[in-house]
Amino acid sequence: MKRILKIGLVTSVILSSVYAEDVSSIQEMFTNGEVSGQIRFGYLDVDTDVAGENDTSASAIGGQLKFETASFHGITLGAAVYTSQAITALSGEQSDGKFNEELTSSEKHYTELAEAYINYANDGLNICVGRQLLDTPLADSDDIRMTPHTFEAAVASYTFDDIGLTLIGASIQRWQGVDADYKNVTNNKWVETNREDGSGTYMAAAVYSKNNLEAGAWYYDVDKAAKATYVDAAYTLELGKAELTVAAQYLSESESDNSDIDGSIAGAMVEASFFGITAGLAYDDVSVDDGKEIFEGFGGGSSFTNMDTMTAGSLHDGTYGDGKSFVASLGYEIAGANIFAAYGDFKADAIASGTKAHVTEIDLGIEYAYNDEFDASLYYIIGEDKESADKTEFDDSHIQLTLNYNF
Repeated sequence: MKRILKIGLVTSVILSSVYAEDVSSIQEMFTNGEVSGQIRFGYLDVDTDVAGENDTSASAIGGQLKFETASFHGITLGAAVYTSQAITALSGEQSDGKFNEELTSSEKHYTELAEAYINYANDGLNICVGRQLLDTPLADSDDIRMTPHTFEAAVASYTFDDIGLTLIGASIQRWQGVDADYKNVTNNKWVETNREDGSGTYMAAAVYSKNNLEAGAWYYDVDKAAKATYVDAAYTLELGKAELTVAAQYLSESESDNSDIDGSIAGAMVEASFFGITAGLAYDDVSVDDGKEIFEGFGGGSSFTNMDTMTAGSLHDGTYGDGKSFVASLGYEIAGANIFAAYGDFKADAIASGTKAHVTEIDLGIEYAYNDEFDASLYYIIGEDKESADKTEFDDSHIQLTLNYNF
């Protein structure tokens, strides 16, 4: 899942360390550390058209509390607790099947030491080991409910500032968050990034950013599951107060150990910004072998046509064949508010004697930042199955309200 706000590239890895004040002693390392965090209120109401299934709703209060030390000889330490607690009085009844688990869990609560890392930085070199935030094409934070995803990983990068090039290598072992099924909080807080008996995911990448050009090449080996190569590039042309961005992407995957992952996604995007208005068009073409599926990563995925619920690969799970999707989006920024709308159309061909698939999604929303501390968002998402005569999981709508206090 990925929120449609502004279509763009994932061309960098986000490391956890963001605060680095040089100090002269270990004591100052901690006394000069920084506390930060967020308090979040969330409300989610899902209206389904599927016969026999209930509408669901939930409210929750939660957020993050983080401490990061100052830098001592380039070393910083950081830790953050994420939590989400259901507000029962403003949620559906669990006993009647009307409680939605996406904001908290099946237990109506979720608390985890989501970040705990040691980071070393020296000139262009950065090494971070432990539980941390990552944003890469096939492993990303995807903060669309109450808390973002984080990963147990070791990540090393080196940036050559003069030429705009960053080289990255990583071992990513486990992850947590809404897309990792924290709904099953009893025994499933941290999920392996590999199939059974595997040894994690290994990543290597090169990222370039200079002179209005951004480009990246990424390789992932998801043990016992798939080997994936992802490349993208975007060029931004500045025309006075307007900007025009054109981009392309390609993902190629091959299965490991008969995992049934085998296919590719090729896409293109154009986006124009002028006088506070942003308009975009995106297209993705999906190709899979019969009976196979596409792996879109741990998190929201990188495809240009990914929306709140639907992704470029949503319909390609072994029961449908090749397909295509496009998204048209329009946004307007005024007085601290971003008002946007996006329409997505997703199709998949039949394989053998099966049926075709055709789903549409409409994302409507407004985001408002009062200042650096307070912001709010309201989204309305509408899905419709255009192909099936019966109502399916794609025939639903939901409203999500989020209020944040950042400190």
